[in-house]
Amino acid sequence: MKVNKQLELLLRIESEKEQRYATDLQSAQSFLQAGKTKLDQVLSYKLGYLQKMQSMGSDGVLGGNYQHFQRFIVQLEEGIKKQVDVTETSKQILKQRKDTWLEQNKRVKAVETLIEKKRIMIQQVMDKEEQSMSDEFASQKFIRNKIANANQYN
Repeated sequence: MKVNKQLELLLRIESEKEQRYATDLQSAQSFLQAGKTKLDQVLSYKLGYLQKMQSMGSDGVLGGNYQHFQRFIVQLEEGIKKQVDVTETSKQILKQRKDTWLEQNKRVKAVETLIEKKRIMIQQVMDKEEQSMSDEFASQKFIRNKIANANQYN
C-alpha cells in the first residue's frame, strides 16, 4: 500500500502542476484576446481618422493641419506595428503554454493509468487469495464430511 500512497502523492503533485499550467494558459489566452481587441480599436481609430482627414481634404485643408494629420497617422501606424508585434508574441507564448499544459496533462494521465493498473493488480491478488481460501474451506469441509460419513458407518 506504500506504493499506492506514493503514487497518490505523485498524482496530487502532478495535478497541481497541471492546474498551475492551465491557469497560465488561461492568462495567456486573456492577454492575447486583450491585445487583439486593442489592435482592432487602434485600427478602427486610424480608419476613422483617415476618413475625417479625407472629408477635410475635400473641404480644403491648410498645409499645417495636413502635416499634423500625416504625423498623427504615422504615429498611429507605429502604434499598430507595435501592437501587431505584441499580438504575435502573445500567440507564441500562448502556444508554448498550451504545449506545456498538454505535456503535463499527459503526465497526469500516465500516473492515473499507473494507479489504476496497480489497483487492478491488487484486486486480482486479493481475488485469488479469496478464491484460494474459499477452495481451502470447501476442501476441508469435504474432508470433514467424508470423515464424518466414514465414522458413521463404522
